[in-house]
Amino acid sequence: MDTAALQRDICKVITSIGGYIKWKKEFGLPARIYYFLSGKQPVINIEALFLGERFAVVIGQNKGRKNSNMFNSSGYRIIVCDTLADFRRQFDAFKAQKLSDR
Repeated sequence: MDTAALQRDICKVITSIGGYIKWKKEFGLPARIYYFLSGKQPVINIEALFLGERFAVVIGQNKGRKNSNMFNSSGYRIIVCDTLADFRRQFDAFKAQKLSDR
């Protein structure tokens, strides 16, 4: 599955239970041109809210993260996943934690 399709599926999972997508990485031609010219691409694919808590999703970063400083200093939960099943497993744990805190 390509990253754009996986991002769409993850957004559907988040919004289907009442989560809110604040921002998502663009994959269209204008965005690809901008990323190419600027030499920068966002590390985070999705930033969202669930039960008032902000979290982010990073797709395709392996466990030996080259941007570990960003992850360690973020101040909010970051879900790193490569598949929809991996995201669902981590997101279910996040939901369970948030619901047990209430």
